[in-house]
Amino acid sequence: MARSGLFAVESLVRSRPIAVCLVVIAAIASMGAQYRTPNFLVNAQDQQVAKKVGDLAEVYRHDKAIMWLGQEMPTWPQPCPLYVTVNMEGPSGATSFQFGQGRVLGMKMEIQGPLDRLLASVLPHEITHTVFAHHFRQPVPRWADEGGSVLSEDDVERDRHDRLTRQILNRNQQIPLRRLFGLKEYPRGEVMSLYAQGFSMSDYLVKRSNNSHGAFLDFVGHGMQYGWDNAAQSFYGHRTVEELEEAWLKHLRDTKGNPYTAPIQVASTPAANPHRPVLQPTNRPIVRLTVPPVQPLEPSPIVRGASPTPEQMGQRFAPPAVPPIVVPQPAAQNSTWVPVSGPTPNAQYLPPTVTLGAIQPEPSAMPRSANPVGFPR
Repeated sequence: MARSGLFAVESLVRSRPIAVCLVVIAAIASMGAQYRTPNFLVNAQDQQVAKKVGDLAEVYRHDKAIMWLGQEMPTWPQPCPLYVTVNMEGPSGATSFQFGQGRVLGMKMEIQGPLDRLLASVLPHEITHTVFAHHFRQPVPRWADEGGSVLSEDDVERDRHDRLTRQILNRNQQIPLRRLFGLKEYPRGEVMSLYAQGFSMSDYLVKRSNNSHGAFLDFVGHGMQYGWDNAAQSFYGHRTVEELEEAWLKHLRDTKGNPYTAPIQVASTPAANPHRPVLQPTNRPIVRLTVPPVQPLEPSPIVRGASPTPEQMGQRFAPPAVPPIVVPQPAAQNSTWVPVSGPTPNAQYLPPTVTLGAIQPEPSAMPRSANPVGFPR
């Protein structure tokens, strides 16, 4: 606090009753705390939380970059403002990006919920969005951005998404893969399907690439530039997206128990060569959300996050405890925004029919369901 501010508080303590002074001190304390790291400026309710989140954010930033890119990211020119709200609500997060001049011009990250879930799940999810943004320097297809970010979360969240995917498939409520690959926005009424299927497909393709996360990013970049049929054939030997979808569904049908130890056939991939599509202008910010791996098909789901409406784009959960950090932006004529390009959905394609079995919910602290006929759990 500035010296003049301290003098004002001291004068008030001398001239006002103790009760008034306590209110003033409480108001000052409510401003929260800041903690600066090389790449983040953390704003939280107290210094201990701010430091814990900031230090771990740097660890995740290093580890996820090594995991996905094979190397560290350089220090960002501007620290990313990271707003943390610890409460007992469902954990959620959102990271906003602005792209221009072939790079990330600015970003902002917000997370809220119980501290343990923020540290184990939400924070690595949001950090992975920044790794993808740094790599592609433009928006990533929704399914890959969210699916890959879930893949960076802990075992609890990955297992939930796997079970949710199988539930969706057994109820024949999946998004056809060709349409999923082409989605540029969060689909209304199908957000959880996008997250679950995006995770499942990302997990499947990483395994198909001999557990190479970098090869998965190459596949995504190739699909963005040359089309998804071309990418499916070049990387995995499938002539069409529909053939790739059938192979993915067969893997899920044949998989029981722990999905991370199940065997999978590895396909040959072309030499590593990251592909970045030609930049196209757009005029809106890009927001990436963390959505919980809950069962939307069950009654009264606990929702961690939801797709923003147009008027909600850029909103935060609550006003920050301190004045927001403003990231300098270039003039409008120099700023380019990049939409995600994808193939036109094939209206003639129908998803494979799945035999439905009776779903018998079991009481548990974690949503579960009985094993239906089509896709075992």
